[in-house]
Amino acid sequence: MKKPSSAIVVGAGMVGLCCAYALHLRGVKVTIVDRDPAGDKTSYGNAGALAISECVPHSLPGQMWSIPKWLIDPMGPLSIRAAHIPHLIPWLLSYLGHSRGKNVAHIAKALHAINCRVSADYDPMLAKIGYADKVRDKGCIRVYDNYENFKLSAQEWAIRKQYGQHYELLGEEDLRAMEPSIGKAKTFGVLQPQWRIIDDPKELVSSLREWLVSQGVAILAANVDTLITQDKHVVGIKTLSGEYVADVTVVAAGAWSKQLSKQVGETCLLESERGYNTTLPYPNIQLNHELLFAEQMFAVSPLSMGVRVGGASEFAGLSAAPNYKRSDNLLALAKRFLPELDTQNGQKWMGHRPSTPDSLPVLGPSVKWQGLAYAFGHAHLGMTQAATSGQMLAEVLLEPEKGTDLSAYSIGRFNG
Repeated sequence: MKKPSSAIVVGAGMVGLCCAYALHLRGVKVTIVDRDPAGDKTSYGNAGALAISECVPHSLPGQMWSIPKWLIDPMGPLSIRAAHIPHLIPWLLSYLGHSRGKNVAHIAKALHAINCRVSADYDPMLAKIGYADKVRDKGCIRVYDNYENFKLSAQEWAIRKQYGQHYELLGEEDLRAMEPSIGKAKTFGVLQPQWRIIDDPKELVSSLREWLVSQGVAILAANVDTLITQDKHVVGIKTLSGEYVADVTVVAAGAWSKQLSKQVGETCLLESERGYNTTLPYPNIQLNHELLFAEQMFAVSPLSMGVRVGGASEFAGLSAAPNYKRSDNLLALAKRFLPELDTQNGQKWMGHRPSTPDSLPVLGPSVKWQGLAYAFGHAHLGMTQAATSGQMLAEVLLEPEKGTDLSAYSIGRFNG
């Protein structure tokens, strides 16, 4: 792919905006296209964390035996709607296949290759857009029922240690001293100091978008119907308002990206892993860290507008109505472990995490087409990996001398 001087970025979520930012810094004329550029994004409703230490694949050896238990538990972390099961089977089989040891090692290495750059890529951008003082080094505490349950997760902690992620074990006294709001049902914790907490994810996304506009980046409110192809090149996009051309088109449309890649014959296994949360404006507790409740698999985050209780993985496709009972269940769990939490007046939310079965994003140039690149599929790590994904993609497109290797994230891996 020749070095582009103009680019279209499809998608105005955090990943798309960071791609636009990285290309703009290198002198590329960028147009961002999104059906609702300032509207609700999956980026808005996340836990507000830069989860730098999370290089552990979602699919691990032995996990398949836990799935039935999660599914039958109404307060469990996983839900699959019956109507979506036939569509999910290929994704799920691939997901289980990636739990083999060799695959786990490959995925962990590839996740670390992105995450090890996160702060270096985020910090200059945060400074430019005036948001540096609103991303704080609070860290995260992963909370366990007891030490015995912590030992059952030895493999994931070994992976983090292998890649230099430091952590500190907290007995019950230390745990309670660091987070007095945690109830007696939890007696052990692990502090992960590398995590950084964003005051308000929506505000961050808006700040970046507004900065890009102030620098001359164009934003077009339109739905992208098709990618325009000529010979072996993608030359732009078609919308109801017309056709737009550029040297490179970057598909960064989150869970909707598969529809565009499929049009040009590049299939991928991508699912909407729907997440739910509730933001509590008057929580009656003060948290010093983000809390991840290990056995129940949900998070409680201290944000500027209150406390956000979120998690859950629901597979129901892109069009099914939200089931906010999932949010209610998460609140009930949070109340169980944080007894003083005030769960009144919460604002519920659901978003579509774009998830691949191997826990890796789709990032890099098209395999089949010149002038086409991808940046989607970051699942739970979209906010964390956004800045680095944008920089790495821009390096491959414009600075090949840097030797940035995106082969592990290529869309071609789904057809190999």
